[in-house]
Order: sequence, then C-alpha cells, then structure tokens
Amino acid sequence: MNSNYARALIPLILAATFLLDVFMPWGYAVWVVGDVFGVLLTLGIEWPIAPYIVAATGTVLAYMGHILSPPVIAVDIAGFNRVVGIALLWITAGLVARARRAKLDDATRRLGAIVESSSDAILSVTPDGFVTTWNGGAERIFGYTAGEMIGRSILTIIPAHLHRDKARLLATVRGAHDIQSYDAVRLTKDDRCIDVSVTLSPLKDSVGQFVGVSKVIRDISDRKKAEVLLRQAHEALEMRVQERTAELSAANHSLRILSSRLMQVQEEERSRLARDLHDEVGQLLTALKIDLQDIRHGEAEKARFGSLSDSLELVDRLLTQVRSLALDLRPSLLDDLGLVSALRWYANRQAARNGWTLSLLVEGMAGRVPVPIEVACFRVAQEALTNVAKYARAKTIDLALRRQDEEVTLIIQDDGVGFDVPSARRRAQGGQSVGLLGMEERVRLAGGSLVISSTPGEGTRLELCFPLTEQEQAKPHAAVEVMSS
Repeated sequence: MNSNYARALIPLILAATFLLDVFMPWGYAVWVVGDVFGVLLTLGIEWPIAPYIVAATGTVLAYMGHILSPPVIAVDIAGFNRVVGIALLWITAGLVARARRAKLDDATRRLGAIVESSSDAILSVTPDGFVTTWNGGAERIFGYTAGEMIGRSILTIIPAHLHRDKARLLATVRGAHDIQSYDAVRLTKDDRCIDVSVTLSPLKDSVGQFVGVSKVIRDISDRKKAEVLLRQAHEALEMRVQERTAELSAANHSLRILSSRLMQVQEEERSRLARDLHDEVGQLLTALKIDLQDIRHGEAEKARFGSLSDSLELVDRLLTQVRSLALDLRPSLLDDLGLVSALRWYANRQAARNGWTLSLLVEGMAGRVPVPIEVACFRVAQEALTNVAKYARAKTIDLALRRQDEEVTLIIQDDGVGFDVPSARRRAQGGQSVGLLGMEERVRLAGGSLVISSTPGEGTRLELCFPLTEQEQAKPHAAVEVMSS
C-alpha cells in the first residue's frame, strides 16, 4: 500500500475503534481488531517506530475508552478485556517491527550483494567529504582497498589541478545540490588519470535528515577513446572531402580551360594546315600546272623535256610535303609497327632537324602494348620534343622506354634551360598555355600518371607510368635495345 494512504487511513481506523469502544456496550476486546489492523498498516510506512507509535496511541485510546464507556459490562471483565487487547496490540506491533527489520535486513543483504558485484565504483561520503563505504568496483577502478579509503577524504581520487571539480564535489556533499551526473577526471592509486562518469545523490536518515552523499562512478576511458577516434576519423573524413572537393573544382576548372584552349589550338592547327596547303602544296600545284601547259603548247623537244623534268621535280617535292603533313598529323608507323618504331623515327627526325645528341633506350618492349598507352606515349613525346625545340635550347636528349612486370614507363630528359613547374602550372590553369594540362590530361585518360621535374638552368625530366593488366603483364619481355645518334 502507498505510504500516504497508510498515513491517512491509520488515524481514521484508530478514531473509529475509539468511538465504537465508547458508545457500544460490547467492550474493547471486540474492537481491538481495528487497532491491530492499524498496526499492520504501518508495514507501508518507512518509519521503523511507526508500529510502536500506533500501539501506544491505541493503548491511550483504550484507557480513555474504559473511562468514558457506559458500565454495561462488569468492571473486572472490562479491565481484563482491555489488558488482553492491549497485550495483543503490542504483540502485533512487535511482530510487525520484527518483520520490517527482517525485510530491511534482506533488502540490505541484496543491495550489498548488488553493490559489491557491480563493476561501477559505488561509495558513500559524509557531509565533510570522508569516505564511509567503498565497494569492490571502486577497488578495481581506483586500486585502493576499502581499508585504505574508508575514513579518508574523497579528494584523494581527484587530481590536484581540478579545483572546479573539488568545489562542486564539496558543495554537493554538503547538500547544496540534488541528484546530478557529470563527466570528470579522477586519479587512481598509481597516479593515472582516467575519464569517469559520476552520479551523485543525497543520503537521508529515517527522519529525512541529510547525512551524506552516494556516488556511482563509472570508468568511461574506452568510450572517451572511441569518441576521440571517431572525432579524428570524422575530421579526417571532412578534410578528405574538402581536399577531394578542391581537387574536383580544380579539375573542372582545368577541364574548362583545357576545352577552351583545345578549341583554340584546333583552329590554330587548321589555320597552319591551310597555310601549308596554300603556300607549299598550292604553289607546287600551280607551278606544275604551268609546266604542264608549257608542255602542251611547247613546240621544241628540248623545251618539253625541260618542262617535264621540272614537273617531275615538283611532283617529288609535292609528295614529300604531303607525306610530311600526314606524318605530323599521325604517323602510320604508330599504327603499323607500334610505339617503338614510331618513337625512334620521330626522335631521330627531331634530332636531325635540331642538331641534338639523341640517346634512346628500349627495354622489355616485346610485342605491342595497348593502343591508348601507345598513343599517349607518342603524343606526349611529340609535345615534349616540340617544346624542347622551341624553348629549351638543349643539346642532348635522353629517351628511355621500359616495360616491366606491372607497368610501362617512358622517360624524356633534356639538358636545356628548364623552367619553374609551379609557375607553368599556374599559367596553364589561367588559360595562357595548354601544353602542360594537355599532356597531363592525355596521360590521365590513358590510365597513367605523369611526373614533371624541372629546375631553371638544370634541364627537364618527364616520367610517364602506365599500369598493365594481368594479361598484358604475362607477355614475354624483349632484350634491351640501346640506340644513340
């Protein structure tokens, strides 16, 4: 039964019993059942002395009832009845008090077993901050035994620099606050600082007076470490997302610049082809037409023979010019014989044009490699050698083409004037040139990587790497081939 209901019902039962005893002629022995029931109801009240208070009140009311009740029953019988009833009332009160103590002792034993077996530290502290109880969980967490801590200040397990926690603890211990929970740092016997969760609640005696504080302390070091790792992972992920976003933005910007520049280069290339066709091929065809007209209208055999010789020479020059234009667009050697032959032909051609000392090393290039890799290597070499011819003022060119188990590598190195790579990259991203971005984009689309190393006055080195599939890696390697000119 609820204790509030019991407190309200007991006075009503005692009053009703007293009134029945006074006004009914049956004597107190009949109505003592009401007082006994009132004593039994004290099982629902927290006060240990409640059964005796009810019994004492019933005794006083029985005596008053004896005085006030009408003399219907003989005095000796009435007195005997009341003595027996009061004795029964006190016996009931004693039994109820004993039952309460047994119940309390059982609950205390159960609670003690729970407290001792708990993995959390459970302890109690006096208003002055001294430890009065210390369970096994506290011993495991802090390393102090119960004998070492009982009677000592609770400040023993608080680090010296945590003055705010000390003030909060002492204020709570003295009853300034109700139940509260917070995270803190506590000190173990071996001077380790651990993260804990602390729950404080006031302890009160049987009459509701504040007598101390109960503390439940849980070791949350693992949770704190997990939170730190999670936060670090989150920060790393955020940083990675930002980096990838910046890279994507830069790539999109570079792609827009590259697309715009490629259109411009396309128009420039068309203009160059148109000029070459008009200036070279067109003039040769015009001269050939004039010679053929002279042959048709000429009369002298010698004049015809001279015009015919000039026409044949013009046809040879025309074929050479057309073949040169076609080779600049895309050499047939690349499609027919592969990267090694095309690269050797183009490098020798450029070396002859520009007076370079050329060294070409080919290693492990048995058979053909995938077409995208061949095209990317040749176009990058073409662009690089063209840039060397325009800007580098180099004297020596070293080319190395290698095929290993997992990749194809092309290295192009010169001894020219070099350049500042970051500045060139910024100019390329600003749209001032397309060569650098074009080479990087071509290599990336073919699945490879390009590393450009250059220092002003110390030449330039380009290294292209392309990974091969397992099927391509299984092909046999050729011997090393070295060519210099």
